[in-house]
Amino acid sequence: MSLAREPSVRYAWTDFFNEAALSKHHIIDSAATLLGVSLVIVTGVHISGKAAMSIADELSFGAALLFLLSCGSSHRAITKSDDRFERIADKVFAMGLLLLFCGVLSFWFY
Repeated sequence: MSLAREPSVRYAWTDFFNEAALSKHHIIDSAATLLGVSLVIVTGVHISGKAAMSIADELSFGAALLFLLSCGSSHRAITKSDDRFERIADKVFAMGLLLLFCGVLSFWFY
């Protein structure tokens, strides 16, 4: 019995890692999740009765619109196989995340 490994066994792990490196990441799942979180925050602010005194609901709604735009752009990137739309979705997602953070801080410190 030879101690040399078979080529299929030797390259099994490297093929796995190369395949994982080649797979693309799309922001659509994270944007959709944070879209729901933003809308829950808007609803929570209105239920608590602090909507008139706080700008948290307006900021969170703005973030929800940005997350919706990010979802649409990422979906376009998936359907058209165009990375340009995914880069746009990433930038819009970052703006939405920052706006949502400001909305949470404004509600927290009021």
